[in-house]
Amino acid sequence: MSTGIRTATLREPHGKGVYGVAFSPDGKLLATADAYGAIYLWNAVTGTLTATLHAPDSKYGASGVAFSPHGALLAAADANGGICLWNAVTSTLTATLHDPSKNGVYAVAFSRDGRLLAAMDGNGSTYLWNMSWLGT
Repeated sequence: MSTGIRTATLREPHGKGVYGVAFSPDGKLLATADAYGAIYLWNAVTGTLTATLHAPDSKYGASGVAFSPHGALLAAADANGGICLWNAVTSTLTATLHDPSKNGVYAVAFSRDGRLLAAMDGNGSTYLWNMSWLGT
């Protein structure tokens, strides 16, 4: 029994696998992360690609994405051990955080108020960052 109707297929340009997806809080953008360390921003209404962001020094791919609650920041987990933060409106890199164990970051999530960013690594640890320095 089918419970949903597929409305679009968004093709990742490299064709090598999508590792993470997240909708912006307003539902207008969809972010996808791929095996090449690229993060794609899609118009969720039209299905068109609006921006391509590249994780600096990514060797193992971007593995997770999350929008801040207000939608201005996009965090991307990198299997190389970094977390890139982009301004989701201008597509500019704002900051790069590093996993203390350097064991790869596989998931990211903002707290409901946007003051904390959590990241899970391949070493079995979860790290929290205070994001107030970015004005969140």
